Amino acid sequence: MKSKIYMSDYSVDMPYIDGYKNQRDWINFDRDNLFPQRLINMVGESPLQNSILSNKIKYICGAGIADYDASIFTPNLTEDWYSLIKKCVVDYVYTGAFAIQAILNEDGNKFSYFHQPVAQVRMGQYNDNNQIEKYFICADWRKGIRNKSIVEIKAFGIETPKKGEPYLMYFKEYKPDELYYAIPSWFSGANWILADIALSKYYLNYIKNNFSANLSINYPTEPTEEKKEELYEALQASFGGESNAGNILLLFGENGVAPTIQNIESVDADLYNSVTDVVLKYIVAANRLTSPILAGLATSAGFSSKSDEIIAAYTQYKLTVIDEDRNFIMDKINFLLQLNGYPRVLEIKDYDIRKEFEGQTASNDAVEAEVTDTDNNELKDADNAEK
Repeated sequence: MKSKIYMSDYSVDMPYIDGYKNQRDWINFDRDNLFPQRLINMVGESPLQNSILSNKIKYICGAGIADYDASIFTPNLTEDWYSLIKKCVVDYVYTGAFAIQAILNEDGNKFSYFHQPVAQVRMGQYNDNNQIEKYFICADWRKGIRNKSIVEIKAFGIETPKKGEPYLMYFKEYKPDELYYAIPSWFSGANWILADIALSKYYLNYIKNNFSANLSINYPTEPTEEKKEELYEALQASFGGESNAGNILLLFGENGVAPTIQNIESVDADLYNSVTDVVLKYIVAANRLTSPILAGLATSAGFSSKSDEIIAAYTQYKLTVIDEDRNFIMDKINFLLQLNGYPRVLEIKDYDIRKEFEGQTASNDAVEAEVTDTDNNELKDADNAEK
């Protein structure tokens, strides 16, 4: 079982990469070498960021590969190209990079390709020719050094491939400030994503601890520690939790002196609504999302229908973001095909977003019309009965 990474462990700064020390064979990804796992956990705990990235993965993967016959050629014996591409898309969207293992078959003519979870990959240092010669793979870098479960793998292209030996390809877009590892573009909104996580936990705790969040009870005398614990447990059992809001509070005084109860004023709800709106705004901006509606959030953009708004937002998002990311990934995938002598290029089919949502609109209109006709008929029957 992997150790839990708490919110306090998250880093909102760019990871520290020390590529100049030779104390180890690999380059640590941040000071504790756990930056990729923090990215993954951060997305998992933020409802908004999780929704945005899930939809982005769906849009990049599209409706499958155009004119693809899996019986002709596959990347390996257990999966087709679309399955491999989807795994690469997930890694790229989450972390800004993806990795592939290439193994030359025994006939020496073709490679088999396997997805390598990029969060498990660490780089060796650059050589004098500015090349990475080797990589290191570990399923859990928290335990890898202690358990000696780190596997070294050569970089593809550093030597003439040998039959049966795995080589690793690490793909990321060039950025002048990234010497080694990729950083996802959405990481510029890390502070706001943490704020989204904090807001969700705040509301959950507010529900589960509504009693302690609303009332203060002062006892006139100092009870024993045992009595304090007994009182606290009794109050918590009676009023803590989402099912206990509004319960009656009954307290007895000692020696004729009753405890005093005071309300604790909550922060204005409008403030939390304002914070939520700001968090939403900047997370959307960090992800280059053209409209919050693409993350499943309602807007008031002035369109005649929601389907029109979604179609317009998706069209712009596809042109400015989706196509760029998809082209980068597919260029690398088609390079793998070329290594095996396949001249054709794989292309991802787009969703027919207009047809999909216009169909939903037509269906909704039909349902609404049916409901209206039913209501009108019931009114007519009621009028006839009264007459």
